[in-house]
Amino acid sequence: MDVVCVGDCGVDHYLPSHRRLSGGITANFARHARKEFPSGDKIRIVSCVGNDDAAPFILSSLKDSGIGCHISTLPGSTPVQYIEIEPNGERRFVRYDEGVLRDFSFGREERCIITKSDLLVAPVYLQIVDLFDELMGIETDGRTAIDFADFLQHPDFSLLERHIDNIDIAFFGLSPGDEKTIDRIAAVAARYGKLFVVTLGASGSRAFAGNRRFDCSAVPVDKVVDTTGAGDAFAAGFLASYCHGPDIPAAMQNGAKLASTVVANIGSWS
Repeated sequence: MDVVCVGDCGVDHYLPSHRRLSGGITANFARHARKEFPSGDKIRIVSCVGNDDAAPFILSSLKDSGIGCHISTLPGSTPVQYIEIEPNGERRFVRYDEGVLRDFSFGREERCIITKSDLLVAPVYLQIVDLFDELMGIETDGRTAIDFADFLQHPDFSLLERHIDNIDIAFFGLSPGDEKTIDRIAAVAARYGKLFVVTLGASGSRAFAGNRRFDCSAVPVDKVVDTTGAGDAFAAGFLASYCHGPDIPAAMQNGAKLASTVVANIGSWS
């Protein structure tokens, strides 16, 4: 299986300590996917970094990872996510600078890689909607899984339905109190016969496969230290299981297990 991860590779900048760790939804997913998918599967990244001092830091973190990196270097700054950690371990995104992602576009080589993928995985959030629209215009041979990464703050159902024909699986990180949004997600899944997975932090996860609903508890941890990247880990665990045996409850459990290892440490991967 050829798994192609398209999107952001960047810096997680923690405040107030100013500690910098490598992050980005796409890079986080790819790292976890490389560990979770069978060794015979290819895991590849299509992304970009800037020509600033953060770029070597990001690229070196992916060296010897077993991930095929198709990462362009563009004039400008590498994407940075500024993060604060609440006393209960919940991360709070303070500010995001998309940097060179603002001007990134897919060339011939990137389009060929995307087209031939067996599984295309990508995030979408407010700052990269134009890039996402371009990505969704590229025909692929396999399945497509999309992380609607800021649905908690910006539940853009028009964006979801605009590209619904090109989406097989979608992930949404919400909170247990977002029942109206969850109900709308369930209704869209039923209307189009799609597989949608909603992660709910400590309250576990909920999946909708057409008209069917599945629930899964979170895996308890002794102490939640940092929830950054938990959703990326869940998606990697889920897809690694589901793509090699479409058992939705088992995939949800695998995602929950992997996410629990992330929240027990600082950073989005160990």
